[in-house]
Amino acid sequence: MDATRAWLRKSTRWIDFRAAGREGYGRALRRHRVQRLILKTPPIRTAVNGSVEVRALTWRRDWQSLLWSLKSFYHFAGVDFPLFIHDGGLLPGQADRLLDHFPNARIVTVEEADDRVTARLRDANASRCIDWRARNPVTRKLFDFYAMSNADYVISIDSDIVFFRRPDLLLPSDDSPVRNRYNKDNSYYYSASLDALEASCGVRPPPLINSGLSLIRPPTIDFEAIEQWLEHESLFSDGWCFEQTLHALCSTKAGVELLPDTYLVGGGVGITPDRICTHYPGEFRHFLYEEGMRHLIDTGFLQALLHSARSAG
Repeated sequence: MDATRAWLRKSTRWIDFRAAGREGYGRALRRHRVQRLILKTPPIRTAVNGSVEVRALTWRRDWQSLLWSLKSFYHFAGVDFPLFIHDGGLLPGQADRLLDHFPNARIVTVEEADDRVTARLRDANASRCIDWRARNPVTRKLFDFYAMSNADYVISIDSDIVFFRRPDLLLPSDDSPVRNRYNKDNSYYYSASLDALEASCGVRPPPLINSGLSLIRPPTIDFEAIEQWLEHESLFSDGWCFEQTLHALCSTKAGVELLPDTYLVGGGVGITPDRICTHYPGEFRHFLYEEGMRHLIDTGFLQALLHSARSAG
């Protein structure tokens, strides 16, 4: 019996079955049907290099949702920015499926990222950063995206976001401000209080930075400063908010502003005509399929992708 339990704990099928049970099997089936519709859409070709990059971290359960995030972004933005997809736990074959839809994208493997980012952090004498990165895979969004980029700007997009209109404030131009831009969160989600962060780190960030969607200048993610802040280990014990808190500290130090409410974090309130995108984290996740993707389907997004491909061909 113990051996069976140990085997089940390692089985991705069993883990996913249990997760579907927590979600509700009916809801999980409906999600699966909606998610898969994006697989029938044609590929989008992006540039190979450029001064603005798009980066995303994904894993085995979110790669199809990421296709919705990225295809809706590129479709409505009308750009071909280079795309880098970081492997956060993909199964064999899933990276190839992603490349079917974005043939010019770069898949950043775990091995490549470990080698390059660890070397970069060693050069910065950032041993605490190396240790915390190894402990928490989500921190690849903090360390890897910016350690591996030579671009002027990085647009970071989570897999639980869909776009409905052109996201002008994420598209740098000659007159773009130098401040980093982030989603405005729907509640306070840092790993410590503002008073504690200010007392220990010397920086008091605005309280509602959400790192799921952002426009960042890579040099502003200061690994040497992060190394010093991580000396206060108790401030960052909440692994879920760890990466977001360090984003807030770095960007406040460098200059930061929040995106307006048309770049919404939440869900279940419908899609207003001025809505640019919606980020559906945590408790709102089921609205990603029931509201966000459904709205895109109902308003002809999938057909528009097919039409764009035919026009380009």
